[in-house]
Amino acid sequence: MLREQCIKKINKNINGVIKITDQKKTYWLKIGGEDKSNFIRKISSLAGKLNLFSCFQSKATMNSWSRFEHEKSMLLYLNSIGFQVPRIALEGERFFVTPDQGLPLSQVEAERITDDVLMQLITLFIKLHNADIAHGRPALRDILIDQHNRLSLIDFEESIMHASPKLKARDIYLLLMDLCRIKQVTIEQKRSILCYWKQQVSDEHWQSLLEIHQLLRKFKLLAHGVLYFKKNNKLSRQFLETCNLFDTFL
Repeated sequence: MLREQCIKKINKNINGVIKITDQKKTYWLKIGGEDKSNFIRKISSLAGKLNLFSCFQSKATMNSWSRFEHEKSMLLYLNSIGFQVPRIALEGERFFVTPDQGLPLSQVEAERITDDVLMQLITLFIKLHNADIAHGRPALRDILIDQHNRLSLIDFEESIMHASPKLKARDIYLLLMDLCRIKQVTIEQKRSILCYWKQQVSDEHWQSLLEIHQLLRKFKLLAHGVLYFKKNNKLSRQFLETCNLFDTFL
């Protein structure tokens, strides 16, 4: 049975996410314990305590057990309010199991990332933010798409309850930046969903997003320098593309 399979996997693995098949159904077992408190994340967390750099706030310095329990609690809460996240089918000490809900957007064919999917994506984050929650570090790998092109969110370890407008705006900035990984998604499409987001949120949220851009665009020269020596550096290219997008709103 499912629980027995989980126990066997847990006994063989310290932490991580593991695929399990039970009665022809696919599940994902998440085992708590992954240490994400590296130097960069610690610096980001410290910087986040300063008002100017509050957009860098991170929960990665929490111990692994606290972070794991935080994510589990967040999933249970989001399920209770009808938000699009996988339900917890089974849980126990240091683990929980969710049913498969499709592929991450980072793994699907680019042709599936249509205007409708992009609009559904930005609407999903509007709904999350209206619940006063910030995801924390949205990326294409954290967004699942099923066979009916319905989206859901995963990986809430760094999510934040009672999130400030700046932390919600950070979600949008990081999301748009990660969309730059898909070459078929044009700047016009990103501009379109950003304009829609602007229409749906308060001026404070929009100004927070522009403030993040104004802060980060100071590093454009550094990104160009990285590309001078490493022409294929993806992060620098994504960053510059995102800066160019936001520059059109200034």
